Amino acid sequence: MQTNTFKTQCLKLSFCCGICTIALFAQSDTTLKVATLSPEGSALLVELREAANAIEEETEGRVQFKFYAGGVMGDDFAVKRKMRARQLNGGILQTSVFTSDVPNLNVYNLPMQFKNVDEVAAVRTDLDKVLRAQLEEAGYVSFGFLGIGLAYAMGSKPATTVQETRRLKIWVPKNDPSTELMLSAFGVNPIPLSTVDVLTGLQTGLIDTVASPPVAAVTLQWHTHIKYMLDVPFLYVFSVYVLDQRSFRNINDDDQVVVRNHMDNAMLNAERKGIEDHASAFEAMLDQGIELLQPNEDALSEWQRNADGAAEEWVNKKLVTRSIFDQFKSSLQKTRRSNAD
Repeated sequence: MQTNTFKTQCLKLSFCCGICTIALFAQSDTTLKVATLSPEGSALLVELREAANAIEEETEGRVQFKFYAGGVMGDDFAVKRKMRARQLNGGILQTSVFTSDVPNLNVYNLPMQFKNVDEVAAVRTDLDKVLRAQLEEAGYVSFGFLGIGLAYAMGSKPATTVQETRRLKIWVPKNDPSTELMLSAFGVNPIPLSTVDVLTGLQTGLIDTVASPPVAAVTLQWHTHIKYMLDVPFLYVFSVYVLDQRSFRNINDDDQVVVRNHMDNAMLNAERKGIEDHASAFEAMLDQGIELLQPNEDALSEWQRNADGAAEEWVNKKLVTRSIFDQFKSSLQKTRRSNAD
């Protein structure tokens, strides 16, 4: 009888020790590894590091961040693969990498839908929360979006019409079916390259044209091989800051709130600075002698017809759901009616 009692007590003690061990492990220090193409010294990295310092202080060192800047972990697709393999915990990634699991993130990238950044801001006020919720459902913790800016077609050869553009060697991000489908609507056969290979492609003549926000072109040094820029806002480019939910759940609830608050604010601050940088980069490119090309009315109408056709094709191919597309168009129309009043 005494032997059975002794065994029972030992089992209880072992069970309690196991629970304590699990609890201690769950509350142990966590270092979150996050990768981005943005270089050191950029507004984004400055804000992220300030937020990380504040998080480390408020959590008393329980949560720390390590950032890999400048594409040292590869392009965005490589970063996502490393997140799945648990080599990285997160990244600031272009929307194209989420096409398979959160396709509606493509909705802001629909070609020639926005006329200016004010329209972007108004529509995002309506839809950002919807898209962030879909990211969470897909297994990501989202700290928001970083608007890079409106992208313009730019390159070493002039082109103002759709027909002229078809003769160019145009870059498209590698493994990006949405952008390839979009360009096919314009009759363009693009050249796929990883983002980190674009500069070399421009230097060697493998490509001669890119669609990029001016601030990205300057940051990545693409502008040094640009002579012409078409004065048509072609599409809106933004990045998404995510952590893998498995990693985030290792942090206790109170520390999760601290991380969300500081990282959300970091993205908002970086975006505000980015909007200013976008305007400055546009002017800087013109100051360095890049010629701004103006399409005539007929050419612009043809660009818009092709763009609208591409948007419908995205919906038909389920790169964007009909419901989110309708919400997007409704928000955009509401914004334009408000601006017209």
